[in-house]
Amino acid sequence: MTAPDGRAVSLRTRLFVLIVVPQFVLAVLASVVLHWMARDMSRNLYDDTLKVVAHAVAREVMVTKGDLIAESLLTSLQGAIGDPLFYQVHAAGGRFIVGRTDAPPIPAGREYPEAVPVFYNAVYNDQPVRAVVLREYITDPELDGWTTVRVWQTVTRREALTLQMLGQAAAVVALMVALGAALVWFGINRGLSPLTDLRDAVALRNPQELRPIRRRVPREVVPLVATINGLFQRLGAELDRRRAFISNAAHQLRNPVAAIQAQAESALHARSDADRQQRLTDLHELSRRLSRLTQQMLRLDAASDALDAQGGAPADLAQIVAEIARRHVPAALRRDVDLSLDGVEGPLPVAANPVLLEEAVDNLIDNALKYGTPQGSALRLELSRDGGMAALRVRDQGDGIPAQLHDAVFERFFRVSTADDGGSGLGLPIVRAIARRAGGDARVEPSDRGCVILLTLPLAAADAPSGRKS
Repeated sequence: MTAPDGRAVSLRTRLFVLIVVPQFVLAVLASVVLHWMARDMSRNLYDDTLKVVAHAVAREVMVTKGDLIAESLLTSLQGAIGDPLFYQVHAAGGRFIVGRTDAPPIPAGREYPEAVPVFYNAVYNDQPVRAVVLREYITDPELDGWTTVRVWQTVTRREALTLQMLGQAAAVVALMVALGAALVWFGINRGLSPLTDLRDAVALRNPQELRPIRRRVPREVVPLVATINGLFQRLGAELDRRRAFISNAAHQLRNPVAAIQAQAESALHARSDADRQQRLTDLHELSRRLSRLTQQMLRLDAASDALDAQGGAPADLAQIVAEIARRHVPAALRRDVDLSLDGVEGPLPVAANPVLLEEAVDNLIDNALKYGTPQGSALRLELSRDGGMAALRVRDQGDGIPAQLHDAVFERFFRVSTADDGGSGLGLPIVRAIARRAGGDARVEPSDRGCVILLTLPLAAADAPSGRKS
């Protein structure tokens, strides 16, 4: 439900409309029923009065032996029921006795039993009237036999009575609906007060306050509060990660920037061209390292993002490893390193982002060539399937990583060696972040010689064992 300006209607208004509108519809239906009841009640009341008048006319005719009815009787009867009265009397055989000669015609085809009043509607002098026919047996020398009395009257007062009764009933119904609406609005406001209190409590928090909500709330709101608390927890973790990233970045960038500034000042004050050239060379190397450090930090931040990485098409891990390995062949040849790839036959589709996966594989091979491949050694890349996971092992022949540091090497900016070899301590953390973002992992496998880094990634659905066709 939306407002005319496109905004969502408040929950309070929605509840009010959903409760009051059915009440209003029921009130309208009740008014229709009350109209029918008032009309029937008015008709029955006036018909009973009309029947009494017919009996009174019959008795008056018998008393007066067919003479005119006394004006005082007509006046009293008419004053009792309001509308003008008219009558007509016929003796046995249809002989006209007294009354109006232009009585409204009796409907044809109807039966008029003796001593039973029969009512019908008609038109008299262009006005609607209600008439009654009454046949009574009169024992009298002059009026001996069945005497037919017809009495009719206009319906103005009875219709006015119907409208009056309807108006009174409608007023009562409208008052009840109004009171009900007021009570509903009060009840809704009271019922929604916990939500209002919750809103006010959350509004009073500052942007850094992400503690879970501990306020007591109605049972129906508990799942909402739990969801909000979960969101607060995720936001808190993300803010902590951002703060850590900014702090680490500031710490790691401070020294290279200071070194670049020092080298630039040295170049400006160099006493010889050779000294200036050396300073510029050092400055170029420092700027290259700073650029790589900056790129790796940005890639680590992107890889650590909580967005889903499995929404696109699967990536072929075998093809990516082969392409990245070919790029590192010249570097391996310069150091006389035997770079080999042992893999599964055919493609190895995994549920991962291809761009990030290329970054992870490139970091693994670059890290192994830089720290784990002495001159003349070998570097093996091994691809395999392990249940629903694809595995890449990067096996070098270096000094290896001490067991107590197997987890530490995946922490940001941690370096096993303290030598200034241009490393940033971000390669393996980037690999693990990319793997975990895709639903896999990266770790150091125990090995008798060298170091083995294991990268695992979930196989794409079509290639997983549960999805294969036999």
